[in-house]
Amino acid sequence: MIEKNNGFPYYLQIYHELLERILSKTYLPNQPIPSENELVKEFGVTRATVRNAVKKLQSEGLIITEKGKGSYVSQPKIEQSLFKFYSFGRDHGELNKNSELLGIKELRDGEAQKALQLSSDHTVRRITRIRKLDYSPVIVEDSYIPSELVPAIETYDLEHMSIYDLLEDTYGCRISRAKESLDACITDSYYSRLLEISEGMPGFLIKRITYDLKDMPIEYRVSVIRSDKFTFSVDLKLR
Repeated sequence: MIEKNNGFPYYLQIYHELLERILSKTYLPNQPIPSENELVKEFGVTRATVRNAVKKLQSEGLIITEKGKGSYVSQPKIEQSLFKFYSFGRDHGELNKNSELLGIKELRDGEAQKALQLSSDHTVRRITRIRKLDYSPVIVEDSYIPSELVPAIETYDLEHMSIYDLLEDTYGCRISRAKESLDACITDSYYSRLLEISEGMPGFLIKRITYDLKDMPIEYRVSVIRSDKFTFSVDLKLR
């Protein structure tokens, strides 16, 4: 398959061939691609050439390489519109999703109190969860809610319930809007451990304030999201 006289670098020819196999689903998500030795034999090139092709696929998020396990095709990223109110628990109903509750703690947090327009003597409930898709962690999420709004919230099954459903259906807090910011971040040891990724990998940092019908803040949420699992988009239209 290598054309030796077209002036196109060998590693790019291999890259495009492997890319075509991924896009055509010859290589399926979560399935391994051939090993370096197999690709060297198939294309009749050096190991360094094959390695450069694989590195390009890896840099574009198309494959994941793990030491001792080889390379396999990554799952397609989940596309999320920046113009849509996003709820992990409500969205992605067709996907295999679950959560792990790390804890619920009552505390005074200056950043959360400011976002929720609370005085320094008011406490908040911090709900920390890991959100998962196909049993793989994709989001670490801290939700801060004024304590007085959610008495006995620790008695509910927050590993399987949407916090927004609970706020609306149980506590009578109707949601009207949310204000959200999106930044890039580098995962530290805490987040990389929980997300099961290498420390220093890029991620998304999202902060959201959710408001009720009286335009009072009822939740402040801080989420760190794996950038290899999500992508954010904007649909722009010309007038």
